[in-house]
Amino acid sequence: MSARVTLEVTAGPIKGKVFTFDRHDTFVFGRSRNCHARLSRSDKAASRHHFIMEVNPPYARVRDLGSLNGTLVNGEKHGGRPRHETPLSVGEQPYPEIDINHGDCIQVGYTVFRVIVEIPVVCAECGEEVADDSRPAPPDAASPQICARCAKKIKINGGAAGTLPGPRCSLCGKDGAGEPFDPLIGLPLCVECRDKAADNPIAGMYAILRDKTGRGVESEQAVFPGYRVVGSLGKGAMGAVYLAVRACDEKEVAIKVILAKVAVKEHLRKNFRREMEVAMHLRHPNIVEIYEHGSAGRGFYFIMEYCSGGSVESLMERRGGALAVDEAGPIMLQALKGLAYAHQEGFVHRDLKPGNILLTAEADGIAKISDLGSSKNFHEAGFSGMTVTGALSGTPMYMPKEQLLNFKYVKPVSDVWGMAASFYRILTGAYPRHLEAGESPVAAVLKRGAIPIGERNSGIRAEVAAVIDRALSDKVHERYQNAGEFLDALGSVV
Repeated sequence: MSARVTLEVTAGPIKGKVFTFDRHDTFVFGRSRNCHARLSRSDKAASRHHFIMEVNPPYARVRDLGSLNGTLVNGEKHGGRPRHETPLSVGEQPYPEIDINHGDCIQVGYTVFRVIVEIPVVCAECGEEVADDSRPAPPDAASPQICARCAKKIKINGGAAGTLPGPRCSLCGKDGAGEPFDPLIGLPLCVECRDKAADNPIAGMYAILRDKTGRGVESEQAVFPGYRVVGSLGKGAMGAVYLAVRACDEKEVAIKVILAKVAVKEHLRKNFRREMEVAMHLRHPNIVEIYEHGSAGRGFYFIMEYCSGGSVESLMERRGGALAVDEAGPIMLQALKGLAYAHQEGFVHRDLKPGNILLTAEADGIAKISDLGSSKNFHEAGFSGMTVTGALSGTPMYMPKEQLLNFKYVKPVSDVWGMAASFYRILTGAYPRHLEAGESPVAAVLKRGAIPIGERNSGIRAEVAAVIDRALSDKVHERYQNAGEFLDALGSVV
């Protein structure tokens, strides 16, 4: 059984409806026709886009989208604004995010949702699911559950069957017996070391391997056999990237380290490995090559081609925030060539932005799309946690509207929007959609379309502007349907 989150509507105009999520997805509530749960337009209790819930079972999070009346969770109001203010006039007022748990009630006007979270019981020793007939007791977050096989091992080794010693932190060895046991953590870490692991993913990998092998892990070579880490290349929302040298030939490589935000089930890890093996066969001059990948516990790493020119986002910063068309043109066409090849091979990126377009050299470097396989597969496996409500503020601004509304089924046409949004940002220094100070980026995605690029930068030739504006249409059928079509159109005018 997989973890599952269910919303039951127990009161209000749509009473009786049930929404069930067994994988990473989004859910939008309001009066707009594109909401997943929609009230009548005459029902003024809800705003057009009232709240969004992101679900990555067993986790769920609600974000109020600047509604008039706010969103009630267990009777406590979150969000809302005075009636004389518009959603855009709330200024710096934050759009609250609320983590949702089993048994919570979410209420908007007369509509009430009851939240049901189902979590499979897993053995605290081996991590495998405990069969229904072998559960010693109903699931209890404060009491570890033991499968029959591990209980037998504990008894043989002199322990009491069905009991475990208090967990110790995998990094510092501190006794954590006094803290509640959480089967979703993935490995025992005290609060202090959890913070350290989040700040330094390699330290997190040390902890994971020490926990897995029972031996000390003190060097990068133990984590990445055959490689020597020589420096840091940066950190982002998905993890950290390090510069390393391959011992056999002294070749420079980049190593990306990510700690999954959720517990990693073995069947999902196997699926992820299988998908990554397919992604590693993508060979194109404009796609960053992945040489190796591996994982331990919640830690994943990817050894990739090193691009010494850094990201296009970094280049923009060096140029004062944007690039001229003459400099950006070759970069845009090369990135589209890589994406067109990926689309032909059945891949969708899902996370395009200037930071994911890398250059092989600082001057006249070749542009390459990065994170193609790792980003796509990590998201689809659900390892990335909350990527919409928990994303950095800029990330949703590169998403087309349908990526929020049809999260599970992103297609090449959605990548077209994401790439066009990246080009828009590269050429203007601005996002395609207007974003007020303090406004939720998610609300902006749902509520408004792209501003024509010529209004941001009148120096962009009309033919170029027309191609980018078409690629940014909110009407999916009006866009170029894949990167190949976009490449043909842009290549004829740049």
